[in-house]
Parts: sequence; structure tokens; C-alpha cells
Amino acid sequence: MRSLTLFVALSLIACEEPPDVEDDAGSHAELDAGRIEDAGRLQDASGEVDAALDDAGSVTDAGLPDAGPPDAGVRYGAGAWIRMHLADARAYTGAYERRTRVETPALVHDATGCCAKYAFDVRETEAPDRREVGFVDVSVRDLVSGDAWGGAIQSSGASGLTLYLANVVIDPGWPTWRSYSETNYDGIVLDGAAAIYAEDLTIRNWNADGAIDDKAPVSQFVRLTLEGSGHRGLRLWRPGPHYIVESSLENDGMHGEGSLLWFRNCDGAEVRVYDTTFNGEATIAPSLISCDEGRDPNIVYLESDPRETGEMHEMFSY
Repeated sequence: MRSLTLFVALSLIACEEPPDVEDDAGSHAELDAGRIEDAGRLQDASGEVDAALDDAGSVTDAGLPDAGPPDAGVRYGAGAWIRMHLADARAYTGAYERRTRVETPALVHDATGCCAKYAFDVRETEAPDRREVGFVDVSVRDLVSGDAWGGAIQSSGASGLTLYLANVVIDPGWPTWRSYSETNYDGIVLDGAAAIYAEDLTIRNWNADGAIDDKAPVSQFVRLTLEGSGHRGLRLWRPGPHYIVESSLENDGMHGEGSLLWFRNCDGAEVRVYDTTFNGEATIAPSLISCDEGRDPNIVYLESDPRETGEMHEMFSY
């Protein structure tokens, strides 16, 4: 039965429409008026011209991993679950060297992005209104912005987005942090998002504001790796509970505040942690936690793996 499901998934992926890429020569405004506002973030209403080449992306059938027979006791992995779940969505694959509009629902797989203010700009403007996007086997590097804003993935044009990631590496190489008016750059920008589920996500050398500027009410990370330095690591705007499992979070503290966990309001915020290190330690030091308001967020160090207790999304046990 599982083999039949995977065959259908592959057949659907191969029939998708070509990707939609926009040149963004005009101005861009953040579209989600209902999101929680960052008091330090100005509205992104400035013009942008990407110093990049034409899109070289295309749609291909990248295939699903062979995990053996169903009784082999081997996981297919989150990437396989995402490919199957979004098998009927528009597919984007290949090399993208300018800002690329990703219309929901979509599957971005076996792709690279670079050289833009926002490598992948997620939007919801066309039917069907299914606000889900997956990124599988994707890398983003060397981003370039003509103003103070930018990120590898942004969601402001698709309020209520659910974002799935597996085997994603982001190395944006932003300028080092100076201020919100000059270097408000992030690895991922989740304005107005509903949820992020990520397995094997690596963000290194974000240098500027946040590795992930996360306004989603639901955040679940497995094998999240933060490497390098930046003003803040995870910026958590909603109380959670959020999950960080089997992860390694580091901030060398060379640029800006140097925190790993920032909370919009620490009162009532909760992060559930399992088998994770913070700058190499099993528990997070108070100096690596920052509160815009309140104090003492609830950091819960779990004794049991939440992937095995039904607390986390099904893709983490697929």
C-alpha cells in the first residue's frame, strides 16, 4: 500500500506547472496587516532591484528515498512526508538567482537560491487557497539587499501559512548587525505564518538580526542547527509551546546582543527541549535568553522524546 502511495506522489509531482519568478523592480509592501508588529522593524515598502541573473529553475521528478519494505523499521523521513503531502502542488526545482515568487500550495525541492533580497517570497494570490509550502533539499546563500530588509524565505504575502522544511541549508552572508534601520536581515522571516515544522534545518552566518524571525504560534524543530553569529538566534513572538529536539544552537556573540532565544513576552512563553545543546551546554544560560517584555520564560527539559509521545507533527515520525 505504501509503495502505491509513493508511486502516485511521484506521478503528480512530474505534471506540475513551471515555477513563477518575478523581477521585483517595483516596490514591495508587507501584506499581512494583522500580524504582530516588531517595534524595531520598519515597513518594507522600498524598491528592490536584484543584481542577479535570470531564473534557471525548472520542474523535475526528484524521486523519493527508498526506505525498504514497510516492516524494515526504517524511517522514510520528513522530506519524504513533505513530498508526498504536497505531491499535487506546484513544484519549483533548479537554480534560482533572483527573487522568486512561490505561489501556495507549493513544493520547492532540489533547488538553490541566491543573490536576492528574498530568495523565496511565498504568496497566496491564486486558487486554490491552500496555504502550505514545503522546502526539501534546498540551499540558499549569498543574499543581497539594497535596503535594510531581507531573508532566504519570507511569508508576509501568505498570512496563515504552514511551512514544512527538510534538509535545508541557509547561509545568507548578510552584513554584520548594526541597527534595525540598517541591517534588519534574517535567515527566515515568518510574518503572519501559522506554523513551521522543520527537520534538518541549518542556518549559519546570518550575521544580522535573527536566524529565524518566528511569528508563528506553532514552531517545531528537529535537528535544527544554528552556527555563527548574529544579533539574535530564534526570535519567538508567540508563547508556544514551541519544540526544539535533537538540535544544536550556537551564537558566537560577535554581533549585537548575541542571544539564542528572544521572546516578545517572556511571561507565559514556553519552549520544550529534548536532547539539545545551547553553545555546547545541555541547558541554556540566562545570558542567552532575551525578553522584550516580562521575564523567566518556561524552558522545559523533557525526559522523553516528544516525537514518540504524539506531541509533535506526524512528519517527524514518518
